[in-house]
Amino acid sequence: MKYCINPACQHRQNSDAALSCQGCGTDLLVGGRYRLLQPLRSLEGHYPTELFEVDDRGTPKVMKVLVQRRPEAIEMFEREALTLQSIQAPGIPRVELDGFFSVSLPDSTRPVYCLVMEKIDGETLEQWSARWGKLPQRLALNWLRQLIAILDLLHGNGCFHRDIKPSNIILQPDGQLALIDFGSVRNVTDTYLAKLKGGLAVTSVISGGYTPPEQIEGKALPQSDFFALGRTFVHLLTGQSPVDLPSNPKTGRLIWRDRAEQVSKPLADFIDELMAPLPRQRPQDTASIRRYLSRRGLWLHSILGMLRSPQMKYSLLGLLAFALLYRFSFPTQAQYYYDRGLEAYRQKEYERARHYYEQALEFHPTDPKIYNNLGLLCAKEFDWACAQENYQKALDLNPDNPFTQYNLGGLYDDSGNFEQAERLYRLASESPNPVTAHALSDLARMHILQGDTEAAIALSERGLKATDRPKVRAALYKNLGWAFWIENDYARAESHLRAAIAANPERSDSYCLLAQVLEAQGDRDPPLMYWQNCLKQNPRIQLDLLAWQTLARQRLNQARGDR
Repeated sequence: MKYCINPACQHRQNSDAALSCQGCGTDLLVGGRYRLLQPLRSLEGHYPTELFEVDDRGTPKVMKVLVQRRPEAIEMFEREALTLQSIQAPGIPRVELDGFFSVSLPDSTRPVYCLVMEKIDGETLEQWSARWGKLPQRLALNWLRQLIAILDLLHGNGCFHRDIKPSNIILQPDGQLALIDFGSVRNVTDTYLAKLKGGLAVTSVISGGYTPPEQIEGKALPQSDFFALGRTFVHLLTGQSPVDLPSNPKTGRLIWRDRAEQVSKPLADFIDELMAPLPRQRPQDTASIRRYLSRRGLWLHSILGMLRSPQMKYSLLGLLAFALLYRFSFPTQAQYYYDRGLEAYRQKEYERARHYYEQALEFHPTDPKIYNNLGLLCAKEFDWACAQENYQKALDLNPDNPFTQYNLGGLYDDSGNFEQAERLYRLASESPNPVTAHALSDLARMHILQGDTEAAIALSERGLKATDRPKVRAALYKNLGWAFWIENDYARAESHLRAAIAANPERSDSYCLLAQVLEAQGDRDPPLMYWQNCLKQNPRIQLDLLAWQTLARQRLNQARGDR
């Protein structure tokens, strides 16, 4: 049996032998390669998308077809594709670079948008809960750790899911969880852009019982995912949907613990913290949740609860004072742990490095270099709040450290606080040091975004004189190419962009710009290769790159259509 992709078709089922739909004449081999085998949910449910199991030349996959044609629906669909293409990791459905495309229909002037993704086998946690009942605590901790690892990756790439619930989580046969349905995903920067545009409304996504109050108002944040995660585990631990549970009329908090006797008080307290009414009352990032869910974190939580009891408070006071005096009497211990942290960081064992840095701070809490390196480590793990806090502590202790100035400037840059970012970049670039060229490159980029290409060119040329490191020179050449392209000096733009690619072939933004420069010169075919390379993953997600990659997909889809 084959299905017709045309949502307006009245007779969508066709025989295996048919090449085109007997009802409307639509080609049954979608995009020249996909056969729609069966719908994965009712085609009569008035959903914004249809979901099919498809055959891709012998490989089973899932195709999502956008039925709605509103511009905001197309934008969300394209954002889902971009997110899944850029995040290739276990626990998230894989989408190939050519997995997002449009199909023309014989009876319509508007195309149908399609997204083909990896087929993940297993059952949803909603199905698991209906079959097995209440989730044991030990398994709950395992699943929490898995889902936080997935959210850590998602949030670290500048996105949040906005629709976490048991039906959007699949338990695979090997016991690993996967998060699906990224149709509601949003870039963290989108909220910021909405504010820049004068309060432009952000599309709300609501799943009854799981959506936090701020998301209902169209003001979703990364912490909104934590609320939905907490509600999801209330469902799993109690065996009941949150909409079926009572709530405190004064606070609005769910009353659920009496239905989950298997859950310890520390874990129940933590789940309530995830579901706090206000985003600032919840954990601020995935790193803090990971630390809590570590065995050490759970142990410390239990010990702290015991120490808070009146019986223990005074009897242990003398012992704790003695332990503190003993530890602080050995200042060389701080250097010992700091050196071990450096070694672990060089070996990319970031969790172990964090542990050693934190131990070093216990012995020497006023050492700025420890805070700076801990901030660098937090940034490497995409723990932005932790990075900013530690960089600021390092600057408070040593305001003239160019490395910390540059690192903190980068965080402000990524969060949209350009005034603070520019101030710190300039401070970092004012004296000869290894980060001068980095700071000049980022300053040049900011001036380009502000329309000051003359200053950007001067800063980039100054940066090239200050460094011989290929990757930094690639960034500086890219800025020069970008600036000259804006000035319509295509020959110099092309020359500098090719120099950027030669210095660092892995930079995707250089390819994006070169493709546009070649198109501006009337060269239509060669840019396709550069548009393809434009879609490479980039370690730092920036608005300009996201826009160029969207343009790259349009160009590549158009080229495929022309053929």
